Amino acid sequence: MSNTKDLEIILESLYKLEKKITNVSMTLRLETDTHVPDLMTRIRILPSVAVVAQLDKVTRYMDGDAMLTISIKYLPKSSEIYASVKKLSMMIKRLPGVKTITIDKFDKRNLTLRGNKIIF
Repeated sequence: MSNTKDLEIILESLYKLEKKITNVSMTLRLETDTHVPDLMTRIRILPSVAVVAQLDKVTRYMDGDAMLTISIKYLPKSSEIYASVKKLSMMIKRLPGVKTITIDKFDKRNLTLRGNKIIF
């Protein structure tokens, strides 16, 4: 009986993720001509990204820049919070039209570094 139970545990471990999916919300500052649906599609196809959702309307300013608040569920490569957020942010920042990224929340908790918001 214990052999069967051991086999079930082994089989279950083969299909389980090693790390939990993490949720991060961030605000992106975009260039003037950035097309938001295309940007969201580009973020969706990044490695380790599972889900991308827009949290609020795009805010456009007089100088032409825009602010986009999004939520991303992803599978972090590192268990260290700052390293995983930085890796994800750098991938997004390389996309066309993204100027800066401000991390707002990590797993529904405010995230700061030495009391200041994290900006990439």
